[in-house]
Amino acid sequence: MRAKAIGAALLPLLFSAGMAVAQDNCAVPDYFVEPYYKVSKAAVALRTTKNLEILVLSSAPSQMRTGDKLRSYPSFLEAALKERLPDYNIRVTIHAEPRRSIKEILPVIPKVLADNKPSLVVWQTGTVEAIRGFDPDKYERKLEAGIELIRQANADVILVNPQFSPRTAIMNDSGALNERIRRVSQYADVPVFNRYEIMRSWQESDVFDLSSLKNDGSYEAVHRCLGGLLADYISRAASFAEIAKLRK
Repeated sequence: MRAKAIGAALLPLLFSAGMAVAQDNCAVPDYFVEPYYKVSKAAVALRTTKNLEILVLSSAPSQMRTGDKLRSYPSFLEAALKERLPDYNIRVTIHAEPRRSIKEILPVIPKVLADNKPSLVVWQTGTVEAIRGFDPDKYERKLEAGIELIRQANADVILVNPQFSPRTAIMNDSGALNERIRRVSQYADVPVFNRYEIMRSWQESDVFDLSSLKNDGSYEAVHRCLGGLLADYISRAASFAEIAKLRK
């Protein structure tokens, strides 16, 4: 695995009674991991080459942590995907543009795609814009433009909306941007991993206290769950179950 690739152990996802479970304490209703749209290019890459290159595009300061640093959800994603297709080469790479808005990220997307050549881009978007009070209409247009750039590079895209935090929910306009992300996904036929609502459901059901995550295992527990659930979402969007049958 190259230097930027991500790998970490993760328990397989379990399913029962209409609930998706990444580990015992992070069950969510199954509809949270049921994509409305497929990622056909990713599926074709797996079928024809047995390889899947995934690029996580983020504006977070860092999504890959080592040593005594806390790990975020992409750190758990690759291993969780490999649990589902163990005979396939699946790699997750991070490209971070720390604290940069979508306006600043758009110009670098073509080079990032050319350098990494992913079949699937997981685009984590909306957090910086919500904090800065970015105009929702302008955000929507730029999100459309970014999706088009990704498609021109012959890659699929899955959008990941902002995370939910009770400490910041009333301080920024993530709700308006979440609505724009949803709208763009519908008319562009792009799946959205609804991280915001998943985390809010955990807060409201007392699964996690998201107002006090810290370096006591709680932060990584949340992100382990998110990584596992996102792996399940991707496996459904890319038809992993059908691909697995080809090996039999």
